[in-house]
Amino acid sequence: MAGYNIGIDLGTSTVTAFVSGRGIVLSEDNAICYDAHNDAFVALGDDAGRMFGKAPESYILKRPISDGVISDFTVMADILSRFLTKICKNSIFRPNVLISAPSCSTQLEKKTVIEAACAAGAGKVHLVDEPVVSALGAGLSIDHPKGVMVIDLGGGTTDIAVITMGTVAYATSLRRVSGDTMDEAICQYVKKNMDIHIGKQTGRKIKHAVGCAVKREEEIVITFTGKDIVTGMPKNFSISSHDVCDALKENVESIFDGVMDVLEQTPPELYSDICNEGIVLTGGVAKLYGLDKFLADKLGIKVTVAHDPEHCGAKGAGFMLKNIKKLEDNGYSFRLREQIF
Repeated sequence: MAGYNIGIDLGTSTVTAFVSGRGIVLSEDNAICYDAHNDAFVALGDDAGRMFGKAPESYILKRPISDGVISDFTVMADILSRFLTKICKNSIFRPNVLISAPSCSTQLEKKTVIEAACAAGAGKVHLVDEPVVSALGAGLSIDHPKGVMVIDLGGGTTDIAVITMGTVAYATSLRRVSGDTMDEAICQYVKKNMDIHIGKQTGRKIKHAVGCAVKREEEIVITFTGKDIVTGMPKNFSISSHDVCDALKENVESIFDGVMDVLEQTPPELYSDICNEGIVLTGGVAKLYGLDKFLADKLGIKVTVAHDPEHCGAKGAGFMLKNIKKLEDNGYSFRLREQIF
């Protein structure tokens, strides 16, 4: 099939892909597994993600992105190549690929993403600021001289941006505040207060089950199994939503601090627009219970969670792919790697 145009939200935890004319066709764990003896491919995506903390030593599990930055170029190219093959099947044409990247990425980081996509088989590649595609995926109109604020809360980074006339005016990228750091914070809380060791997978399950930014009206208590630090034996433990709220307090406060930093740089006219229009949360962490309320109460500005927040990046990329002519008019046409760097 000729003319494949693919939008990819390349997240630390998840890779989501949108294909023109087909919609979202892929949303899987950004992970891969190899055989330690001969480096042979074993599993990809969700299949590999389920192996973390459970696979034997004969398997090597890798996530190529850390804190929003590609830390293993070869592995990232391999993952993208396999996903692109899965999407394009036997097409003889190299696809055009649009990828979202954190708004504060350096030129070197952007070059690494483009080279990884080209090495994976993409014909032409273009990077777009992650908050821009997330805003479009959330249904916001961004091509007018009016300021909108988007907080994109991902697995590896939190992007906070003010967007006007289709571009990022002011932004910051918090690489130590994300879904992954929240999972780790829960693990550390359980270790410190209960003398029980749990893995990040369990920490993530706890976050999804009872995680909250503000204490719930009705406390929820759930039971999990961990490893007793003293005896080394399996041990059941109970953890409440109030406990998890305390564990996540520092992360949640850091998000607020990041928002304040961006607002302080925002001109009065754009600031006024944001106060009138409110702030939109996107990304998987946007679903954390009470996060919108916490920020709204602290900022005195309306805060809403986008519909289907974890897929806003892919949907926004899809919107851009449907409007390629408009992209080209604004300098966002697909280009070869050597044309960009």
